[in-house]
Amino acid sequence: MKRSIGLATLLLVTGFGLTTPVLAITNGTGPTATGVSATATTPADLARTVAEALRNDPAFASPIRGSLTLFGSGEDIDALKGVAGAQAVSITWRSSDRTTISDTDKTVGRDVIRKGAVKRANVDKTVRLTATVTVAGVKSLTVPIDVTVLAKPKTPQLDTEAYVFAYFVADNIKGEQIYFAVSDGNNALKWKDLNNAQPVLESTFGTRGLRDPFIMRSAEGDRFFLLATDLSVGRSGWSKATDEGSLYLEIWESTDLVNWGKQRHVKVSAPNAGMTWAPEATYDPTIDAYVVYWTSHMFEDAARTRKDTNGPQILTSITRDFRTFTAPQPWFKAADLPDLVKTQGMIDSTVLKDGDHYYRFTKVTDAQGCPSADIMAQRSTSLRATTESGAWEVVDRCIGRKAGTPEVEGPSAFIANKGDTSGFKYYVWVDHYRGIGYIPLGTNSLETPIKWAYPSDFRLPARPRHGSVLAITAKERDALVAKWGSTPQATAPQNAVKEAAAKISDGWVVPPVVVSGTRLPNPLGHNARWRIDGTVLEDGVPTNTQSASKTVELTGTVSLPDGASLEKRFTVRLLGKEARRLISYARTPTDARDANQPLIARSVHLALGHSTADAKPLNGNYGVLFATGDYIGVDRVENRGIANPSLFYFADGSLGVIGTRVDMTGTAVRPSTAFVFKADTKSPADFAELGTIDLCAEDGVISPRAMWDSASKHYIVSWKTMSGAARWTTVEDLARTELRGAPFFPENRGRRTRIVSDGNVGVIRTGEVATGDAILTADLQARLPGSEAPATLPVDAELAQALENRFGRIVNTGARVEAKTITAGDIASVQSTRVTLDYSDGSTATRAVEWNLADLERLKRARSGTYRIRGTIRQEAYPQIFAYNRADPTIYKYDRGDKSQYLFIATDDTDNKNVNSPHLPLRVAETIADLADANGGRKREVDLLNRLTRAERTKEGRVIAGCYWAPEIHEIGGRLSILFAPCFNPYNDQSNEKGAWSTVEAHIMQLREGGDPANPADWSQPAAVRKPDGTPLGRAEYTKNISLDMSYFESGGQAYYIWSQRYIPEQGKPGDPLTWIAKVDPSNPTRVTSQPQPIIAPNLSFEENLSEGAFALFREGKIHLIYSSSGVSPTYVVGGVWAEEGSDLTNIDSWHKWKAPLQKSLPMPAGVTDYLTYEQGPGHGAFTRDSDGNLLYVYHSWGNGVGGNGRDTRMRRVQWTSDSRPVLDMRFDEEVAPQNRSVTLHVTVRKP
Repeated sequence: MKRSIGLATLLLVTGFGLTTPVLAITNGTGPTATGVSATATTPADLARTVAEALRNDPAFASPIRGSLTLFGSGEDIDALKGVAGAQAVSITWRSSDRTTISDTDKTVGRDVIRKGAVKRANVDKTVRLTATVTVAGVKSLTVPIDVTVLAKPKTPQLDTEAYVFAYFVADNIKGEQIYFAVSDGNNALKWKDLNNAQPVLESTFGTRGLRDPFIMRSAEGDRFFLLATDLSVGRSGWSKATDEGSLYLEIWESTDLVNWGKQRHVKVSAPNAGMTWAPEATYDPTIDAYVVYWTSHMFEDAARTRKDTNGPQILTSITRDFRTFTAPQPWFKAADLPDLVKTQGMIDSTVLKDGDHYYRFTKVTDAQGCPSADIMAQRSTSLRATTESGAWEVVDRCIGRKAGTPEVEGPSAFIANKGDTSGFKYYVWVDHYRGIGYIPLGTNSLETPIKWAYPSDFRLPARPRHGSVLAITAKERDALVAKWGSTPQATAPQNAVKEAAAKISDGWVVPPVVVSGTRLPNPLGHNARWRIDGTVLEDGVPTNTQSASKTVELTGTVSLPDGASLEKRFTVRLLGKEARRLISYARTPTDARDANQPLIARSVHLALGHSTADAKPLNGNYGVLFATGDYIGVDRVENRGIANPSLFYFADGSLGVIGTRVDMTGTAVRPSTAFVFKADTKSPADFAELGTIDLCAEDGVISPRAMWDSASKHYIVSWKTMSGAARWTTVEDLARTELRGAPFFPENRGRRTRIVSDGNVGVIRTGEVATGDAILTADLQARLPGSEAPATLPVDAELAQALENRFGRIVNTGARVEAKTITAGDIASVQSTRVTLDYSDGSTATRAVEWNLADLERLKRARSGTYRIRGTIRQEAYPQIFAYNRADPTIYKYDRGDKSQYLFIATDDTDNKNVNSPHLPLRVAETIADLADANGGRKREVDLLNRLTRAERTKEGRVIAGCYWAPEIHEIGGRLSILFAPCFNPYNDQSNEKGAWSTVEAHIMQLREGGDPANPADWSQPAAVRKPDGTPLGRAEYTKNISLDMSYFESGGQAYYIWSQRYIPEQGKPGDPLTWIAKVDPSNPTRVTSQPQPIIAPNLSFEENLSEGAFALFREGKIHLIYSSSGVSPTYVVGGVWAEEGSDLTNIDSWHKWKAPLQKSLPMPAGVTDYLTYEQGPGHGAFTRDSDGNLLYVYHSWGNGVGGNGRDTRMRRVQWTSDSRPVLDMRFDEEVAPQNRSVTLHVTVRKP
């Protein structure tokens, strides 16, 4: 934007909920008529009604600072929308001073500047506007309107030296209002709250909620407008926000930023719009008007029952005065650009003008390189041009991800002031909606490619959400500070009774979710009287006889000693018959045989039941949330655990866990802090680690508990000190996080989240808190083996099901085959018909069926009629141990023309002496089953390499001395290839003996064209895979590195290697093995083409400092890497990460990690040693497909005493859950229940 004259300040708010049609909405007070008759029975009455509306139009009442809307007909007047015949009234205008106020339209090229354009002079001017109102059949009426046009501002060039920021703060009633902050000097990154971080504007219309405020300066420079979304999630939730949302904007106007006029509740959306979100406006000088734009989801009908197929889109309307708006028009929808996902649509457009160009930033779902929702930038010289016209050029994509901040929305763009000390010229602020909140992104050039930076040092106001920033003068800033800058001092209690009343109120809380039949808490030492939704509740026990929950208002009253009373009102979700009980706990560590070593025991465990009496552990009494460790060096982590986890609800209704962060001995790491996880509101089994919050408790925080106080709009956090004393405090927002630098931390550009303490945590109080919820007793601990201090929380059936789906066993619940109709004699489609299997989490799968041959024969001879064909689901049972003493297995289907073979390759782990392995064995067979030991697979083994008999030399001239670790088969550049990691003698690389693991390095060998995989002579000489400059893979600052477990995949036309690597220093401990990635050219597979980057850092406690053996799976636009962790032992475990296809796969922040293992050890009963029955140490697997197309998982498990003392290969089929998670441990009868194995197909035969 050019800064000769700043734009008028404008704040818009989106509306939610339907409202009653109004006659007048332009009077600045909302939906109240201004003396305009709703009916006109005669033409003369109609003319008088129009004249009356013109005289009362508030746009003419105040001194004129900007251009006016001069109506051309009665129907143009918002106040007459309900008046019959208004459309038949014509209005013409005459101005006494056409230079000051025009009375005719002016055409400039293709643009039209409508009459009513105001040009302010150097002095005030009085102008008479005469409106002539004409109705057929009666004499025209003239309506004189005298207006005062103020002189133009004395300083057209604004000297802006500060900023004001308008925003909302939370998804609750208090948070959904307008808050202000001012910059600390001329610095867009340093801010101070105004009004003690309390609202400055509140809504009295529509939903009474205000979100997404936009503030702007008028084109003339001496007016401000503020717009906001009319939406109250705190009152109505999200369920109907996009389908039955508000059609209105909330608007205020000011001339000085501190005195705001009456709220305007203005209907701008069409009746078939689902909502009106995130409004903004930009002045367009080519039409002397403002272009207002917002997000709506459109329906095909005014009743809003059938959504169109475009998803949310951006619409525009034109206004001059933010009172009268043109009908909305489409501006930008996903279908306008081929790379956008149409069904996902878009939200939140913001516009910045720089020179002759408008830059538009919008949250879109972009299938071109950025599949997850992110910010796209476009550029145009025409503000009003539609995207469909091609006038908007895409200049940047995936802005959040490129800057290191995925999952962002709500962009707000502005240009920094001249002299700003923040270091950037242009800003786009975005809302990191996964928990961090509003954050700034900056750049110093909008020339492509734009390089956005995430500033390392910034201080925003408390808890900001989607808002906007406006440049202001020093005088304007001083006025804001004078109005709202001082912090009100707390009024001291006048006497001890009031002081006691405050203490009673602060420590008295009703949980936000209560089970029917629960006795409500009394303040400590008092009895409360209760009302529910205004009705007296005699016994203090609310009930809900329905199955579903309902929201109620509970009012508690306590009598005070001076005869006065204390009252608190809580908004509570009262659960009904479907209520369940969720229990959280950690366990007392035992050992790895019990799958309960300290790394696993000190994590969040969950149990679920209809009550605490029948609660059963989820996830096999194994942890479901694990803490991130602390980095103590490059690639070196000290593991952390969680003690005494307790459940609570956040203000937005999402599930939370609070506990103490401990080391593996159980000692608190930072005794004054608590540790918090937050569940995703849309995917409640997915949790984000918010980090620690410093409660400033010098005597320690043990067993912290949290509860949202819906009456006081803050959290109560209570705990015990190290000496056992009770303490508690208030926290304004437990979800308000900040990023802090963390040395050696590889993710998020070296920054970790923590919950803000300063200005967020209250003073520490002594004593207990009256909540009615308590730590559970020892009888429950007996039913949850090893549990420590279990705590409970009521949950509804939906949340319980989501947790069961994620952490419970998923089992087959049904099998169905759709009936078919065929032409007589054509049974091919019947023979290939598959069965659909249903599972307990709502997922499905298909399987081939062995159809009864006799039934098929009868069907083949049938001429007409309906027949029943019996079948058995094909579910091949592979041997329990597929191959003894074979670890890191891979099975590959090799297709050559019309011939297919299955290849099996693995590490020889006989007697766990894999470093001394003499060979690289390969098996080749016509079927997968024939590769198994039990079916002669061992006899089929061919040594492709053998250091003892052939002493093979690598391409680099070294003789292989052992290992042959983790071989994988892939086709790379059209050639069958084997990636593996041999090791060498560290003292003599020409020796084929005494190989050392510390010399292992990833290599590749390739089959010659037309070669036989079982013929060693047809394979190329092994060659090391190295960096582009030929140096070994590894951190360059360390002279010794190892690389192993290399795998290969392709995505979006690009090939990648992934592998595990670690450094080995001259002195001290080696680095932890991380999984790394680099691009590779398949035609030159011995050199990566990009600098290697880490993508899996093993910093969760279950990973135990190791990430290796990653293998890629593709499904529904996502890439899953299944990797292994912990040591080569019974503690081995399988984890997973995933990224969107098209994202930057070399960026660690593109990858999302599952917070618990995907496959883990089964606990072994005391006194039993049976690794065959009780599978332990599973991992390092690969995936293939059988002849029916089913996905197979081949992996190894700990094998001591099973078939020798080496790790053994096993195999399972894979099921995908309803939330796209691979199930790697599904049992045979869970895959297909015995009662569902026989199926029937009904076939109708038609005559030819």
